[in-house]
Amino acid sequence: GSGADGGAGSSGGSRGGGRLSRRAADPAVEAERKAQQERLFALDVDRIMSGEDKRTTLMIKNIPNKYTQKMLLQTIEEQFKGTFDFFYLPIDFKNKCNVGYAFINMLSPQYIPPLVARFNHKRWDKFNSEKVCNISYGRIQGRAALISHFQNSSLMHEDKRCRPVLFISDGPDAGEPEPFPMGVHARPRGVGGAGSGGSG
Repeated sequence: GSGADGGAGSSGGSRGGGRLSRRAADPAVEAERKAQQERLFALDVDRIMSGEDKRTTLMIKNIPNKYTQKMLLQTIEEQFKGTFDFFYLPIDFKNKCNVGYAFINMLSPQYIPPLVARFNHKRWDKFNSEKVCNISYGRIQGRAALISHFQNSSLMHEDKRCRPVLFISDGPDAGEPEPFPMGVHARPRGVGGAGSGGSG
């Protein structure tokens, strides 16, 4: 059996009236808060397999900064092409490096365990980096939520290669990229709003 304690009973949510002074938090409280966050976003393969946990969006952390979105995608697609419909490795445009984490949305929770088995807690293949991959659930869940979160982002003005990538999820073209829908507020300069009113 797994030696995980069945989720330590959470000590009733302390409802502070939001008037916490911004002094340094008590380290013990801070550590407990971090532990709670980690539990909230931790992957539990048993819960995925039993169908209890239906979340599909993952955050891939500790990515070596030299990886580009294309490079990381190729690495993941070697084994998992066609199992995800959203991928994004944010780039810091000042130093032209990635920010160290990426988002991926799997088509179904059942695709998560093999991805985790392949990458989680493993060193990266390229750049003989010391970094060890860490995968957890993302705060934003689901393709639609990810699109609406990122589509009005200032990042959308930037290089096309650095935008989130969407993938067709079914039919003959499954696994092929499709263009990321631009948000209303993120129109590139000089382009009239050609509002595509596609349903679905």
